[in-house]
Amino acid sequence: MSGEGFDRETALSLLADENRVRIIEELGDATVSPDTGIPSVPYAELKSRVGIRDSGRFNYHLTKLLGNYVAKGEAGYRLRWPGMVLYRALVAGLLTGETDHDIGPVPVGVDCYRCGEPVEGDLYETLFRVRCSACDANYADIYVPTRGLVGKAPEAMLETVHRRSRTVLDAMTSGQCPWCADEVALEVRAGDGSLPSLHDTRDLDAYAVYRCTNCTGFHYLPVSQVLLYHPAAIAFYHAHGRDLTAVPKWELEWAVTDRTTEMLSTDPWRFRVRVPLDGAALVAELDHHLEVVESRTEPAEGAPHSRG
Repeated sequence: MSGEGFDRETALSLLADENRVRIIEELGDATVSPDTGIPSVPYAELKSRVGIRDSGRFNYHLTKLLGNYVAKGEAGYRLRWPGMVLYRALVAGLLTGETDHDIGPVPVGVDCYRCGEPVEGDLYETLFRVRCSACDANYADIYVPTRGLVGKAPEAMLETVHRRSRTVLDAMTSGQCPWCADEVALEVRAGDGSLPSLHDTRDLDAYAVYRCTNCTGFHYLPVSQVLLYHPAAIAFYHAHGRDLTAVPKWELEWAVTDRTTEMLSTDPWRFRVRVPLDGAALVAELDHHLEVVESRTEPAEGAPHSRG
């Protein structure tokens, strides 16, 4: 199947041989600098790097990868984009036993907004959860490659989780799946307590479901949380000398609860969200697409404290 795309069964079966995986790894490792792009590796050099002495055996496995994973040119061989995605999954530990690490619990520095007990973070099968073990209130759950967490101090680990969460949810709330790049559909639902506690919505009058139309990736959010990624909220924080993008969402009560969210109507959905900061508040009205249709600033009398 040289030079052609693979069907799904073939694409997966090709990875059953460790020699082919080694070829993928060596071609990926050859990209040592962003200045070089994705370089081509000459045949003899690649064969030496992989460590297969028998030319016939090496050619057999290399030829099997030509197509989706590996491209052949005048200068040698290089990874195509699917091959680079596979390489990155390998070095991130997503396809190996490295996903078996359990990390935590580690304190995140805030108390539960529901019961007042300390909130903790822990990793289970690459899913990092920020939640209260006392009442099961959930404030974040995000898949993080284990390689990005193992060996880090708690502060650095939580920073990694925060940045990963922003990257994923910024993409989803803008309508693009962070995993497959297809379209994301939004649905606003009334909070009726019917979801698993892992995706805690028991205290929400309404919540947002962002779901990829292709790969089934999804996230549940309080409707107020979309403002974390909106220019109006980012500019509001900037005007107060704060960087909203640097603040983990679990430190922002307005973003992880609906205590500063007012439901204005249900058909169509419409909400008013107050974002308090330093004695002022950004007041934003959201339509049924959770787009900001109106915003203003005003005094934040009696608003919950923001750690931002």
